[in-house]
Amino acid sequence: MTEETSTGALEIFLHPLVILNICDHFTRARVNSNKKNPRVIGAMIGTQNGRSVEIHNSFELVYTQEKSGDDQIITINKEYLEKKKNRFVEVYKNFEIMGWYSTGNKILKNDLKVHESLLEFNESPLYLQLDPNPKEDLKELPIKIYESELRIVNSKPKLVFLHSSYKTKSLEPERLAVDNITKFAGSSNDKASKLTTHVDPLHSAIEMLRDRLVIILKYLRMVAGGQIEGDQAILRLCYSLANKLPALNTEKFLKEYQSEYNDTLLTTYLVAITKGTDMISEVIDKFDIAFQKRKERRRFNRPYFMFH
Repeated sequence: MTEETSTGALEIFLHPLVILNICDHFTRARVNSNKKNPRVIGAMIGTQNGRSVEIHNSFELVYTQEKSGDDQIITINKEYLEKKKNRFVEVYKNFEIMGWYSTGNKILKNDLKVHESLLEFNESPLYLQLDPNPKEDLKELPIKIYESELRIVNSKPKLVFLHSSYKTKSLEPERLAVDNITKFAGSSNDKASKLTTHVDPLHSAIEMLRDRLVIILKYLRMVAGGQIEGDQAILRLCYSLANKLPALNTEKFLKEYQSEYNDTLLTTYLVAITKGTDMISEVIDKFDIAFQKRKERRRFNRPYFMFH
């Protein structure tokens, strides 16, 4: 399929969380299915302000697939899509469905049908395609984003994909997360992770500091007990070192420490509740889908005489 370039003035900004989500989705699918290049499909969510579009996040979709290869036909579970969208909107009021994504290196002939099925969620959805096996000499991200345009072909209206340019955009928390992932991501050949390599020197330094403090404390106790004569130069250094430490045993410090400790516990508790709620929601969604399929199977498996 020949790719045409969009001439529209749409500005598209892609956040790194979307890329990480798609890569994670593909990796899990490859491990679970034992396929080298499984195709994964999901939805993208974000904001739009005039001609400026920001794709902030993404999530996996529930769908059925008929046939395989280039002839595969995808049918998206719109009820599941609506539920996931509503959950995002509860937290981020201005978020909306911006389109969908898949993995691969070319547009399949039935991708337009998937695209058309999302028109009820967004009148101009975007389609993002990530190539999980890019060329080694590729200098850009292996990602293409397509807009859709309605044209008249053989006197009939038809949607066509148009290749669109985009820019990456990240907030400060996203930059920190990506930097940490890049810094500590170990290769498959490493026996120890880079995180362990980073922490080990810190642990050794703390142990060394502890050993030195034990020696100083032992020396001061021996001087105080009259076992040895104190050296004035060493005692002055110990006194200077002790003065550098803040006076922590104060009412203000204890109050601030207790407040910070309670905030930390509350944050941990909220994280646990959020994770638990999300897991429960996923179980409910899967149960609804399974129950719906079971219901349809029962309906189609009724004896012939029940319909007459």
